[in-house]
Amino acid sequence: MRNQLLFLIVCLVGLGSIAWSQTDYSIRQLNEVPLDSLLLIDTQQSSARTNLDDTDPVRRNDTVRVVGVVLVRPRILTYTLARYNIFIQDTASGEIFAGLNVLTNDTSSQAQSTLITAVDSGMVVKVVGRALEFGNQPNSLTEMFMYTTGAPVFTSPVAVEILSSGSRPAPREATVDSFSVGTSPRPSRGEKYEGMYVIVRNVTVNSVDLGSGRFTFVDANGNQMLMYDGSGYYTLRGHRYTNSRYSPPPVGTKLEYIRGVILPQPRTGTGGEYAIMPMYPGPNELQGSSYPGDIKIDKFAPQITNLRRTPGVPTSSNAVSVTFAAANLNSGAAIDSAALYYRVGLSGSYVQQILTLAPSDTLYRATIPASPNDSIVSYYTAAYGSDGTSGTFPDATVPFFYKVRDAGLRIFDVQFTPFVNGQSGFVGDTVTVSGVITADTSDYVEISGGRPRIFMATQSGAWNGVAIWGSTASVGVDTLQRGDSLQVTGIVSEANGRTNIQVLSKVFRQRGVTVPAPSSISISGSGSVSYDLSNPPVNGNLTFEQWEGSLVQITNPYVVRRNADNPNDGSGSNFGEYFISANAFGASFSNFGLRVNDNGTNRYYADTSASYTAKPSNAVLIPLGSRISTIRGILDYSFSFYKLEPRKDDDFGTITGVEIVDLTPSGFDLSQNYPNPFNPATQIRYSVPTAGKVTLKIYNLLGQVVATLVNQEQVAGTYVTRFDASRLASGVYFYRLQTDGYAAVKKMMFLK
Repeated sequence: MRNQLLFLIVCLVGLGSIAWSQTDYSIRQLNEVPLDSLLLIDTQQSSARTNLDDTDPVRRNDTVRVVGVVLVRPRILTYTLARYNIFIQDTASGEIFAGLNVLTNDTSSQAQSTLITAVDSGMVVKVVGRALEFGNQPNSLTEMFMYTTGAPVFTSPVAVEILSSGSRPAPREATVDSFSVGTSPRPSRGEKYEGMYVIVRNVTVNSVDLGSGRFTFVDANGNQMLMYDGSGYYTLRGHRYTNSRYSPPPVGTKLEYIRGVILPQPRTGTGGEYAIMPMYPGPNELQGSSYPGDIKIDKFAPQITNLRRTPGVPTSSNAVSVTFAAANLNSGAAIDSAALYYRVGLSGSYVQQILTLAPSDTLYRATIPASPNDSIVSYYTAAYGSDGTSGTFPDATVPFFYKVRDAGLRIFDVQFTPFVNGQSGFVGDTVTVSGVITADTSDYVEISGGRPRIFMATQSGAWNGVAIWGSTASVGVDTLQRGDSLQVTGIVSEANGRTNIQVLSKVFRQRGVTVPAPSSISISGSGSVSYDLSNPPVNGNLTFEQWEGSLVQITNPYVVRRNADNPNDGSGSNFGEYFISANAFGASFSNFGLRVNDNGTNRYYADTSASYTAKPSNAVLIPLGSRISTIRGILDYSFSFYKLEPRKDDDFGTITGVEIVDLTPSGFDLSQNYPNPFNPATQIRYSVPTAGKVTLKIYNLLGQVVATLVNQEQVAGTYVTRFDASRLASGVYFYRLQTDGYAAVKKMMFLK
């Protein structure tokens, strides 16, 4: 492995003058995973740790050449944004482990030189590129980059060779239980279909995400699977094509079939969820399409739309009016009746109100009686067709709800949810709340709706923080400072899994108010705000969701992964995020912890790879294995992950620790510290050839221990640790390394 790394370095240095060597592989060789490994993942899905990997050296950054038939042409799958993206499948009939994602880093002229834009579905092509795994759940997606400026670098692309033209293969027949049992994915069953074109028949839609257009569906036995909205024709998100007519099918809709490519997606408590991604549109998605489409409806459930409640922010004296429309999308059928179901409190049965449409009215109308102050009222609607169909909206397991407040809403009321979907009870409503700015534009750099996003909180504690952004610059949110006290009025929304308030107006109160203190949270294991790196929690997980938007603090975490997006600590899929754990590097369960993001304006980063370019010019490296005495920040949610967002440098406490250097030492060694003399910090390098307990301590001239830099089990390797003597007096100090069977002492000089 070390020789492979050295060879890779030589290759990278000589990139401009060395022609890439290519090895011929079948797609199956790139993808196949031993069944016993997949069965082990199955058994570990609900455990605290799933530290398994479905890759091998063949697939890690090698330059390979494969032949396959194109399943989808570029720019149909628009979820990869400014990239060309296709899928190919082995040409041999009946193969498994036979699908592959092929893409470019961007759509530049260099990417176009691959001629990937010339391919179409049904063509048999020969492609050359760099192979890697995307994602960090064990059953992650195998990819090939034909051109990429990021790791693994491949900037001398080889043009696609088109061997023949024809039709894409028929989809492989599969069933939902080929991928999951109940709601628990089974890699031993599903991994062989990754990247392949499959068809699943006779299923029922059981939940819909109206923000993205994704939905889940079940078979007759209740086994569940996810539809993924990667195609520009099958999404409601920003990568949707303007001529798409796609609307997700209502809950209860019967599908004759759904077909598409299989993708693994992160999912809490599992090794990853297998989703099916429909690709090409039919007439329901694109007017004039002669293709039947990758989703075919057997019988629609009634469609419920325009659901509204008035008032949006009720008090105990308000009865709440609920209106909605319902339509039967099946030919020749109508809606017979509808119903409202509501419940006061979080337990007990729902009250049913059967509704009929008044003459010449287009809306069903119901009333929820006035409810006591501070009560939570949840509700959902249903419609019943003349053809025996029925449907609900929203899903009855995650109903809409509101909080009754006579004294006006707090941030707590806007952010709080009792249901596992992370959704506020006041989405779409105009609310007024008060608080103090906890992160301003000088702390945090991110845009929402074209405007900078900042954070405010009412007080310390769960559910008390929220993201805000000004609808226009004139609202003045952009110029607010940390410690400003104010009242804002704005519209509540959910975007990318995060609750936001789009501020329409504000009332400024005072500058320089004390910011609510950070809440101490634990990342020490199950039940705390921590998760297995390979199994991130889904949005709405209440353990995490309660802290969304709040200022939190973690004590004594360790940096255990330089790159949270690469399970091998490499530089692939690098977004500048690292992973911290309550356990020291190399200790048990060191994959269990929390992501740290780089949206803050602090100088600290952990990744050392060239592909991470977002680090500031005056950046300070936090070495792998370092311990941070305290780290503060806003707990945020974006791109399917809960993340800690430190603001400025003062959100970091004292950093002490070690960095593993990728060398295998031949013996014990303790090097002279550098620099020496030093002020105020220096680095100490040492090597241990075998695993064991290691201590590295600093002594004064009296023989007293003034610092313990290392006291833990360590694997064989060469390490670098940083010693900061700021709190000590100038003078001579000694550092002593001790392991099983070895001890050494050296002298150093601290000069202030």
